[in-house]
Order: sequence, then structure tokens, then C-alpha cells
Amino acid sequence: MKRISKLLSMALIGGLLLNSCSSDDDIVDPDGPQAEGDYTNGFFVLNEGNSGSGGSVTFIDNTFQNVTNEIYKKEATEDDLGQYAQSIFFEDDLAYIVSNGSNMITIVNRYTFEYVDRIESGLISPRYGVIENGKIFVTNQGTYEAPGATEFDDFVAIIDLESLEVEKTIKTNTVIEYIHEEDGLIYVQKAAFGSGSDIAVIDSASGEIINTIVTENALNSFEIEDGIIYALSSAKLEKIDLATGAIIDEVEINTESGSAVNLELEDEMVYYTVGKSVYSMSVNAETAPEDALFSYNSDSQWGVMYGFEVDEDKIYIADGGDFSSNSFVEIYTISGELLENIEVGIGPNGFYFND
Repeated sequence: MKRISKLLSMALIGGLLLNSCSSDDDIVDPDGPQAEGDYTNGFFVLNEGNSGSGGSVTFIDNTFQNVTNEIYKKEATEDDLGQYAQSIFFEDDLAYIVSNGSNMITIVNRYTFEYVDRIESGLISPRYGVIENGKIFVTNQGTYEAPGATEFDDFVAIIDLESLEVEKTIKTNTVIEYIHEEDGLIYVQKAAFGSGSDIAVIDSASGEIINTIVTENALNSFEIEDGIIYALSSAKLEKIDLATGAIIDEVEINTESGSAVNLELEDEMVYYTVGKSVYSMSVNAETAPEDALFSYNSDSQWGVMYGFEVDEDKIYIADGGDFSSNSFVEIYTISGELLENIEVGIGPNGFYFND
């Protein structure tokens, strides 16, 4: 059985809230003049889809008034995006769309969404990717192990950017999830779905793991900024020196109402979610806030805060809904005032800014 979607993964662990908003990889500001196309000056919402429908992409412009659903179906000449669209990463004028259930990555022009190419071999339940040093690094979660198994088949695939062929795989012997690039090094989260810890450090030139940074157990998301790794577990935020791996500081988080997830950094502030609520504090805070910044309404069994992002003084929330019909995203001010509620596709799980 494949690890094919966040929805199935959450069902398997019996109600643990999981999310795939990701990361600073979601926000990419290209250098130089922007290409022209229908999909500039706005952002993409990636819709996971379900077993009966492929993933899809919604484009929303920066006014939040112009919304276009199913843009891949509208613009591309190939078939659909495959099952369980998981994430998107960018490089120059290209967007790479990872489809977890179909073991492939579809490449399109990020401004026109015209089809460019596709990676269809060497991947098993791919999750997230980055590009560095002429290579694509993609986390893969392989196949599900039997309960109690000690062997893992998770790996990082290293793909040549020109040939789009897998050149090498790095087995991690632990479940893996998010991936970030910083100064030529690749940082891979060795934890997912409520278990695991640590961050593997890969040299992008040699393709070898050169270090492991120790974190709290149940690590669920991390960010890198100003030489510090911010690592969020279910009940703690750790600040770790990027160079030495030493813990600089840690903040305990009250988990009476659920686990803390969805770490985001923006303008010297830390944001995270617990259940249906958003919390914020200064990066220098010594204690976590007791009161939420705001809460939102959701009837979803598995899709609460299924996508989360903070960008340019706005907070973005995606709700997974029932995973069989279109759901919604909501946009808030940085102080928690609701600006827009917008219908998108099935199972929205992430935001990717194309400014």
C-alpha cells in the first residue's frame, strides 16, 4: 500500500492532525524581469484531489477577486496531474508539481502553465522537492511498512536537472518529509505523521549526508532563517544553531487543545496552528502565547488547517473539506481579520506565490 495522500496517512494514525502546508519553499521570488502570462501577480492553490479525481491547481490574483480553477486542465495539452497532488516547487520560470499517488512530477511554465515535461521513473510516493547545484532533490516515502517493522524504504531521489533521470538515491532509514535548501546544503526532515525526529544535512555537490541535527521527537515542520533552524514539534519550538547544531533556546507550547503544527516565519514573527486556531509570537519570545490570534470554522474530519501560509502581511488557510467535493481557502490580515473566503478544488493543501 502506498503512502499516497495526507488524508490516508491521517486515517492510519487514528485522528492525528497532519498538514502539508509547507514551508519557505512555497514562496519563491524570481530574480530579474518576470515573464508574461495569465498567472502572474497572484498565487496558486494546490488541490490534492482524491482517488477518483486527479489533483488540480487554482490561481487567485493578488486582488483575491479573480479566481481560475483547473488551470492545468485549461492550459496543458497532456492528461491530468495524476492522483494526490502533494506539493509544488519552482526554479526560474518553471513549476514542478509533485503527484504523490502517481509517482511523478509534472513540469509546467509557471506563468502560462503550459506543459513542459514530466518525471515518471525512480519515484515512490514523492513528497517535496528543491533544486540546487543542477540537481533536483525529492523526498520519497516509499511503501508502507507493516506495523512494528524496523526497516524503512524512505529515500531522497537526486535527479539530474537536464536529463530528468534519477542519478542517485539516499536511504534515510526513517520516514522523511519536508526539504529545504540553504547555502548549498539540503536539509531533510526525518519525521512525519506524528513520529520521528532529526534533520539530515546533505551536501548538494557530493550527494552525501554529512550531518544530522538532533531535534525533539514528533518534529512536524521546520524553517531556516538568519543562521537558525526553527524546529516545531507537537509541544515545543526549538531554536537550533545552523552551524553547530546546538540548541539555542526552546519554548514549551500548551497542547491541551491539540498538537502544534504548521510552522511559518514572517517579519520576525513565528506562526503556528493548533486545531482550528492560529497562534503568533515574536521570534525572541520566551513563552508561547496562551490566546490564539484567531480561529476559523471547519466541519472537516481530517482536513482542518490542511494548508497554511503567511506572506506579505496576510495569513492563508486551506480547509480539506470532505475530500469528495470542492472546498475553500480563507485569507486573513496579520491581525486575524477575515478578508476573503474562496471556493477552490478538492482537498486544497498548499499555497505557492508567483509574484
